[in-house]
Amino acid sequence: MKNPLLLGCKGCGNAIVEAAFALAGVPLDTEEVDYSEGSPTRERLLSVNPLGQVPVLLLPDGRVLTESLAILHYLDDLEPGARLVPPPGDATRAAFYRWSVFLVAAIYPTFTYGDDPGKWVANEEGAKQLRASTDRQREACWLQLESAAGEPWFLGARRSALDLYLAAMTRWRPGVLWFAKRTPKLAAIATRAAALDAVAPVVARNFG
Repeated sequence: MKNPLLLGCKGCGNAIVEAAFALAGVPLDTEEVDYSEGSPTRERLLSVNPLGQVPVLLLPDGRVLTESLAILHYLDDLEPGARLVPPPGDATRAAFYRWSVFLVAAIYPTFTYGDDPGKWVANEEGAKQLRASTDRQREACWLQLESAAGEPWFLGARRSALDLYLAAMTRWRPGVLWFAKRTPKLAAIATRAAALDAVAPVVARNFG
């Protein structure tokens, strides 16, 4: 039987999905694509995700899954033993829902609009302002998340997919030094998650 195929690019959000599959022990094939304009692999990406974003998971039966959180819920249904999502009745389930959606709905879009501001604002000065304002908004969101973080994992004693998000996203702007100084709980959780035996090779391959 064919394995699921994950389309992604080095150091992008697909690293979160790769780490989850590794932690769950579910075989996964990967394909490198470049989402930037003019890339020779952009058409390949657009053919399965018109938004031109990664990750994209192609299932053996032909179905397509996009959005990292949706993919992680799918994987948790396959392998609940991976402890990606707290099960029904778990006291941490509501917090998981709140903060996982916060990550993808409040923090992720700051990269969508801030990484390539010229795509959204034609004026050069306006593009610079958009980049700066999304950077500030992202930092404010991270500080809010810091105030909600538990120990040793984000949800406290229970590990979850939230910790995998932190392992990857703390390596993005504003960078690991900022997180170590301003959000030490998030930085510690990210370091702990990145050191898990199954996750460490994924982190090294994507961010090494």
